[in-house]
Parts: sequence; structure tokens; C-alpha cells
Amino acid sequence: MPRPRLDHVRRAQILAAAAEVLSERGYANTRVVDIATAAGTSPAAILYWFDGKDGLLAEALKLREAEFHDRYTVKAEHKQSASQRMRVLVEAMLHHYDWKLWMELCVLALRDKNAAAERDRLDRRWRAALRAAIRDGQANGEFLPGDADDVMFLLAALIDGWAPLLALKAKGVTRERVERVWLAEASRLLGPGFDATPLKRSR
Repeated sequence: MPRPRLDHVRRAQILAAAAEVLSERGYANTRVVDIATAAGTSPAAILYWFDGKDGLLAEALKLREAEFHDRYTVKAEHKQSASQRMRVLVEAMLHHYDWKLWMELCVLALRDKNAAAERDRLDRRWRAALRAAIRDGQANGEFLPGDADDVMFLLAALIDGWAPLLALKAKGVTRERVERVWLAEASRLLGPGFDATPLKRSR
């Protein structure tokens, strides 16, 4: 099979287009031709470079996650206090993360080992960032002492549980309500050293 010409579109552009289309239309309702149209290339070119929609979904989420990491995880690492780092992380996960695309990956992970491995990697990365901030806060006396793994497990689970409902726009589940309850629970577990005031959202 001759190598498709991609002079007019880069791999990253295909992945960005795939992320947008998959997030908007869902995996089941997305055709390769839809992604090709959005990327300004041909279906043949996409099928040459990627393993169909399954490969595209995993790769697209990798791209989105890398962008997310660069924007928010790195930003969190530059904050002076553990409380500030945690607030950056929860703001990012609640207000900026592409949970629709994440849900599509979780469904694919039920039948695809590569997708399952990628889902696990992304999940472990988010939990590790949260755990590190908790441990730092406990070590410097900013947070109450305790089992950092258990605290992380609970706080991460709250976000993981609410996020799909937010993506589905479930009745009674709003970002503002989830934010308020999560901050209150974090304050209860971590103590008065954690800043539980409403988040000032950044871009």
C-alpha cells in the first residue's frame, strides 16, 4: 500500500480533530470519514497511520492528557503550598478535563487491552499527583496527619464518581455543587490548613 501523503496535515492535527469529533459525537456515532473531514485529510490516510477508531481514541486521549498535564499538573507543581497545588488539580479535573472522551476510553477499555492499559496509566497519573500534594502538606504540617493513600483514594473517588454525571448533565449535579462539597470534604480530611474557599477558575 503506498504511503499516503500528509503534506497538508500533521499527525497532531488528526489527533486533535479526532478528540473533538469523538468527544462531541461519541465513539459509536463517529465514522473515520467524519474525523478525516474535520482534519482535512482522507480516510485512507487515517487508516494508514492509526488502527481505526480504537487506535484513534486512545491516541487522541493521550494528546489531550498531555496537553492537560502541561497546562495544569506543571502549573500545580509551581505553587508554593500543598493546598494551592490541590486546588489547581481539582479545578482542572472539574472544570477543564474532557470527561466525555475519558468515558469513551473506559467503554473501549472493557474490550481492548491497549485501551485498558492507557486508561490505567492516566488514572494512576492523576491519583499520583493528588497523593503527592497530600503527602507534602502532611509532611510540612499544613495538613492533618493521616494515611495519605486513604485520603487520596476518597477524594479521587469523589471526582471520579461525579465526573460522569457532570458529563451527562444529570439532574441536580452541577459543577458548583460538586466543587463546594468536594472542597468541604477535603477540608474535613485535611484540616484548616486546606483552603476550602470557592475556586477562582483560570484558563
